[in-house]
Amino acid sequence: MKRDANLKLFVALSVLFVFLWTIVPFFWMLWASFMTDSELSTGIVQGIDDPTLDHYNRIFGHADEEAIHGGQTKLIGQGFLNSLLVSLPVAIIGTAIATLAGYAFGRFNFPAKTGLLFGLLLTRVLPPVAILIPYFTMFRTVGLVGDPGGLILTYLTGIIPLLSWVLMGYFATLPLEVERAARIDGCSRLKVLWYVIIPMAAPGISAAFIIAFLFAWNELLFGIILVGGTKWQTLSPALLAISPLTAVGYSPIALFSAASALSIAPPLILALIFQRYITRLNIVDPVTVRE
Repeated sequence: MKRDANLKLFVALSVLFVFLWTIVPFFWMLWASFMTDSELSTGIVQGIDDPTLDHYNRIFGHADEEAIHGGQTKLIGQGFLNSLLVSLPVAIIGTAIATLAGYAFGRFNFPAKTGLLFGLLLTRVLPPVAILIPYFTMFRTVGLVGDPGGLILTYLTGIIPLLSWVLMGYFATLPLEVERAARIDGCSRLKVLWYVIIPMAAPGISAAFIIAFLFAWNELLFGIILVGGTKWQTLSPALLAISPLTAVGYSPIALFSAASALSIAPPLILALIFQRYITRLNIVDPVTVRE
């Protein structure tokens, strides 16, 4: 009994530590985003005498006072919209293609299956910096540098193999008997996929969609090289421009906190939307697949 009590205490303390480790920096950032620079310089733990939305207004260009680096704060607002215009197509297209690929790899045996799987794995082995210059040269040749289309294509080539591997394993664990019953009842392969398999795999597909969105939303390296400094610059390069680590003579911590708080909003909203699907995500008994 004493050992069980000690174990429960250890688990509770561990959960509390992880919770505080995760949530305290978030609330620190959110608190700082409503403080003035003078208030922030005296300490974050003090109360806010006059909460301000000035930093958020400056980000979207609605404030009289401009920020550092020649108006970089307005680029954050534009970068926010650009990231949405890039991340949503990447998540939708990437998840759709990976769903079909994952279903094929997880359910069927066909010639060259091992070779194709090895090819997907190989695309994840190469570090992004190794393919950066070839991508830049190719996209510059076809006129896609400074264009969101080039960025979307780049992200799709990175996320589709990863999601295909993830969904392949998930599809392979779904009960095969339900699919066979639908086929006996006269459903075509596509109808089985649409009306039976996809609803059963909704938790895994939802998780894959969120992974794809976060991948495109947070990516920095290709964002800098392909669209950095253009009207299609995404949020991550725009945040880098006002980072306290890169600012000269002035550390815009409150402004950076406001921008960071905004950057968290879309992934958080997306997680809340798909919450009911994600909570159904579990591991079922593996089924040996033979076709």
